[in-house]
Amino acid sequence: MFSPVFKPTTVRLVLTIAVLYGWNIHQLDVHNVFLNDILQEKVYMAQPPRFVDPALPSHMWCLHKSLYGLKQAPRTWYNRLSEFLISIGFLASKSDTYLFILSLDGAMVYLLVYVDDILLTGSNSTMLHRLITLLQSEFKLQDLDSVHFFLGIEVKSTAMGILLSQHKYALDIIQRAGMASCKPVDTHLSASSKLELVPGTLYSDPTRHHQIVGALQYLTFTRLDICYAVNKVCQFMHAPTKDHWSAVKRILCYLQATAKE
Repeated sequence: MFSPVFKPTTVRLVLTIAVLYGWNIHQLDVHNVFLNDILQEKVYMAQPPRFVDPALPSHMWCLHKSLYGLKQAPRTWYNRLSEFLISIGFLASKSDTYLFILSLDGAMVYLLVYVDDILLTGSNSTMLHRLITLLQSEFKLQDLDSVHFFLGIEVKSTAMGILLSQHKYALDIIQRAGMASCKPVDTHLSASSKLELVPGTLYSDPTRHHQIVGALQYLTFTRLDICYAVNKVCQFMHAPTKDHWSAVKRILCYLQATAKE
């Protein structure tokens, strides 16, 4: 059921190469990725409400194709996509399995995929359009042209290249934590307090703590300035205390102060 995910450093590297050489970056969106993949193993499910066979109410369904919500669905989709890409000449990167590379007639093409979102860039525009047409013949996908928004990351074109921003994502985290009116601070960690694994008063809502810290982890994709602070609070995820939650709120107050950056 394991499905690999891309590494943030890979996305930055691919985008850096594209900007350095002035390549076009296409964003592709695949429709209904989990509905048409053939399952490699037998999976049974209970008959859904209002679709129960009155003659065989205790029987189960044996699925031939994947469904949304099925744990095997992401892996099945990845297998199908990777097999097709390899069949047309792509090679899967050994360091990041969600990066596919095509080298043909002196041209280079990089394809980065995350479930149903695909980034495609390369040195030959004609080859890129040919590959998009080939992908459309196999999968139902839409070419969104130049990338503008990818996995919560805003991509802005500038005279110097492109700017990656998670401004809206950062504001959403602050809103989810109920700290939209918090007082901004200049630093993401308090110099006077040290986070330690010592007995203390446990935070009353550990699930909330886990959700906010997990969201902050993804925010470090572009906000490298909070990497150290987020890493510190991640060390106490198994049993967060009130002090640990205070440290998380400190990071959020810092984001409030730097939200315009």
